[in-house]
Amino acid sequence: MLPLVSIIIPIYNCERFLRRALEGVLQQTYPNLEIIVVDDESSDNSYSIAKQFETRAVKVFRQKNAGAAVARNTGLKNANGAYIQFLDADDYLSPGKIEEQMKALDGQQDKVAVCNYTSFLNDEELLQQRPLVDQSAFIFSSDNPAGFLVNLWGGNNGKSNFIQTNCWLIPRTLIDEAGGWRPYRCPDDDGEFFARVLLASKGIIYVPGVMNYYRRENTEHKLSSNPKNKYVQNTLLTIDLKYKYLKEKYNDEKLDKAFAKQYLDFAVHQYPQKKILSQLAMRKYLKIGQRAILPLLGGRTIEIIKKLFGWRVARIIKYRIR
Repeated sequence: MLPLVSIIIPIYNCERFLRRALEGVLQQTYPNLEIIVVDDESSDNSYSIAKQFETRAVKVFRQKNAGAAVARNTGLKNANGAYIQFLDADDYLSPGKIEEQMKALDGQQDKVAVCNYTSFLNDEELLQQRPLVDQSAFIFSSDNPAGFLVNLWGGNNGKSNFIQTNCWLIPRTLIDEAGGWRPYRCPDDDGEFFARVLLASKGIIYVPGVMNYYRRENTEHKLSSNPKNKYVQNTLLTIDLKYKYLKEKYNDEKLDKAFAKQYLDFAVHQYPQKKILSQLAMRKYLKIGQRAILPLLGGRTIEIIKKLFGWRVARIIKYRIR
């Protein structure tokens, strides 16, 4: 019998998208699936919609509102699969995504599978999309997970990228070894989680021809959309943790270049509204001792101000006129 794959879907106030997302999951061609839906105390009809799909293969749980990471951990506690697919409630997978990745893994428990991704604004765009850009520079097969992450975050060419959560298919044993999601709200909780998972693995297998489609808009249905101070603190913490994990495996100048850029970008973008955190990140950037290029701050006028008067003045002006 084919190994069981658990698809874990955290949901929160996503009634507009949930039915379509669940119907899409049920179209996966891989025959041995269970679907774990975890409602994060939605105030709309998301939970009742999910319950309409409940069968032996579709299990629906509800928790007190605690965020996406905790919802995914709840899913993991209730999942029986040997492999795990995470999926956001407003995103979709091409029908053969899991089947092709399972073929590529071929029973291996020490590697992860990855695919390309693209974005869409509405369902009409969904099946017309192609990869946003040529992703071969940062999505590829590798037997060097640490080097893969350093490259992804800009250590080789200064260009940082990301791989969206749904792209991955992960053996459960690797998650058990790496640990679950950290239970805090943060826009880069997936970056921290997958850093641990990849570093626990022996490699990444790229699977062409299948796709992850993720919705670009960032509205109230997203589980993580909180600009409060603790939320921003957690973002800086994830940079610290990723740097620490990789430093233990890949102590190289390229690693320092990658994280110099992450600290500088954070310091610039959090100024002036989160001045203390910005200053803390700037100290971390300077301590690394690698120079990074300042991020773009806006249009032509803002960039001229940045060049003439410095990035802090440019950020203050942009913050006040927005």
